[in-house]
Amino acid sequence: MEQKKINENDVISTYPIIVIGAGLGGLGAACQLGLLGKKVLLLEKNNVPGGFATSFVRGRFEFEGALHELSDIGTEDNKGTLYRFFEKIGVIPDKLKFKQVPEFYRSVFLDGYDVTMPLGFESYTNKLIELFPAEQKGIEEFMKMCKAVLEGIKFIASKGGKYSPAEVLKEHPWVARISGLTLSEVFEKFFKDKKLMAIIGQLWGYVGLPPARINAYAFIAMLIFYLNWGAVFPIGRSHALTSSMLKAFQDLGGEVRFNALVDRILVENNRACGVKLLNGDIYRCEAVFSNVNPICTVMKMLPREVVPDSYKKSVYSPQIGPSAFSVYLGINASHKKLGLNAHETFINATWDVDDAFESFMKLEPPKYMVAACYNHVYENISPPGTTQLVLTTLQMGKLWQSISPDQYNRVKDEIAGKMIDLVEQTISPNIRDYLEVAVVATPLTYYRYSKNMEGAIYGYTQDILNGPLLRLKSRGAIPGLYQVGAWTNFGGGFSTSILGGRIAAGMYLRDKKQGRW
Repeated sequence: MEQKKINENDVISTYPIIVIGAGLGGLGAACQLGLLGKKVLLLEKNNVPGGFATSFVRGRFEFEGALHELSDIGTEDNKGTLYRFFEKIGVIPDKLKFKQVPEFYRSVFLDGYDVTMPLGFESYTNKLIELFPAEQKGIEEFMKMCKAVLEGIKFIASKGGKYSPAEVLKEHPWVARISGLTLSEVFEKFFKDKKLMAIIGQLWGYVGLPPARINAYAFIAMLIFYLNWGAVFPIGRSHALTSSMLKAFQDLGGEVRFNALVDRILVENNRACGVKLLNGDIYRCEAVFSNVNPICTVMKMLPREVVPDSYKKSVYSPQIGPSAFSVYLGINASHKKLGLNAHETFINATWDVDDAFESFMKLEPPKYMVAACYNHVYENISPPGTTQLVLTTLQMGKLWQSISPDQYNRVKDEIAGKMIDLVEQTISPNIRDYLEVAVVATPLTYYRYSKNMEGAIYGYTQDILNGPLLRLKSRGAIPGLYQVGAWTNFGGGFSTSILGGRIAAGMYLRDKKQGRW
């Protein structure tokens, strides 16, 4: 692909800014730019916004596509960053409301160990001490460290990007310390009991790596956000979340086009100048924000010769993270009858976290998964007397690329069946007796919907070399191009993807002000 002169007869219109993709990163950028008075065109290949933040209908059930619980919201009396952003753009309180999740998570192991952890720093700390009294000193020191990291994150946020690493190191040294460590290395500074480490580390699947490999900053930031601001689920599912963001964007003067698949990013004088849709329509602009993953942006949407080798290295070098395998169950019985007494239940076939992670590298039943019972917090998310339960584990997307078409359904059904077996062995015996609907999504499903490389749900692997402070930044391969989404900035997740889009918007404004064009 080479730079070609634009045929002005094909130009539909001109906008200052074009955002490709109405996923969470694209919506975050579009709303932030609209809030600042910028005229934006948002182009989305599907007929609804949201990316993974969506829902689908099977039978009489409307299933939540991906979201389990949302952090960084809080309450009217304890507002998280995302709450305040939603207030500014007009999403809260009129367009969207939330259900508060009453507990943090439940951990269940095949050997019978079963514990439910509460939300809130004090309650969480006290529960850990109750469970592991011999580790009280280490638990208190660990939680003190977590609070210090929270203060560091607040400090960084207050600076609006205008801070130096030396300043952070001096004022908030724990942020810098844990950024260069794995979670296991941090745990070992405070604890001796492996079971304690496993209980605190239960949310490792939310980031996609076990404690021995996960970047400690990525995990601890997530942990403290939940402990400080709690967890919520949007009324109307994540589709209501993204739909309300889209409405806010339009109220701020933005325009959106659905069923608008961008084929190429146009370049003049080695800078982004517009986009060309698959149907041939061209839109000109002075800046492009791509919610398409950076590998595809570089490989398929830009002329190869304009991409610097250093940027190619930055997008090709990091390892691609895991995809997901999900089983969506519509059950003709109430969650109380089924014994499902928590919103998020982590089910573990082993205490060996590394062994559990290795199972994701093979086409075999998982040894770690989460069962999300939405009715526990959102009673009428499904018809009266029924339950919506979603089982999710991780799997590497490459595994599924090698399965022959005639074996695909067999392997899919076998793994799904084993996941339901694990539910019956631990939290809800005989759940099969009440099954009405079962839908399975494999990494190939996640790829077909998102076109993310290998169906990755978190973007790049969030390991020691690719944590939040080291991850690919928003400034794209060429001037006038900005990357947003889970592959950049603070990584995967709903809150962080929205934040990453906002960061990209701020970077664009600084670049324009400083003449980086």
